Amino acid sequence: MVLAAKQIAWSEKLLNLRKGEQFTAEYLRLNPKGVVPTLLHDGHVIRESTVINEYLDDAFPEPPLKPQDTVLRAMMRLLVKTFDDEVHPAIGILTYAIAMRHQMNKLKSPAELEVHFANIVDADRRQRQRATHQLGLKSPPAGVALATLDRILADMESTLGRYPWLAGDDYSLADAAAVPYVVRMESLGLARLWGNRPNIARWLAQAVDTDNCRNTRDPWGGAVFLDTIQGYAEQARADIDNLFGSMN
Repeated sequence: MVLAAKQIAWSEKLLNLRKGEQFTAEYLRLNPKGVVPTLLHDGHVIRESTVINEYLDDAFPEPPLKPQDTVLRAMMRLLVKTFDDEVHPAIGILTYAIAMRHQMNKLKSPAELEVHFANIVDADRRQRQRATHQLGLKSPPAGVALATLDRILADMESTLGRYPWLAGDDYSLADAAAVPYVVRMESLGLARLWGNRPNIARWLAQAVDTDNCRNTRDPWGGAVFLDTIQGYAEQARADIDNLFGSMN
């Protein structure tokens, strides 16, 4: 989103995470955590989406994607941190519970799955993924994840009642950070999270209609990937209903 907003020419090398390509020695030299994305620019390695976005906004200052107002800039950073610390793991859990665990079972034997889990550097993430792989949406992490998203979306609804964008009057790094996750929620069959939150619905519609989305090839993933996610979400509809019911 940020590269497109600034009209920066770039090339990409895609990694198949389900095949474990993020754990190769070559990639771990760039990103010791074995996560994506990693940015290479002018011989420098920049890791973590938030840091990459701030770097791009500093290195390519036009158009600016940080508010000039210091309070709004702090609000932007707090929201981005919330998406880093809370939304990212929550979406990871629900994506894995609804879709990815089924793909992993098709791709890997039980022994290969054990190797995959062992390769996850972050111990908490490893434990969550193991539990989610075994129990899917019935796992305790899935319920916590959905409640986390509901709470954060409630805060976003309030903010968007005051501003057209998440950090004021203009599109910012906060919106760039948030949009892909909310689009993923929609693909996972979780759009009812904002069924009674019209400000989020309005924001999402305008966010995906920006030039930086339209001009980005497959901004939410390729058609096969999206069809796969949505297909598994349809299969999991009853479990999703039960998960929402447990929140009431």
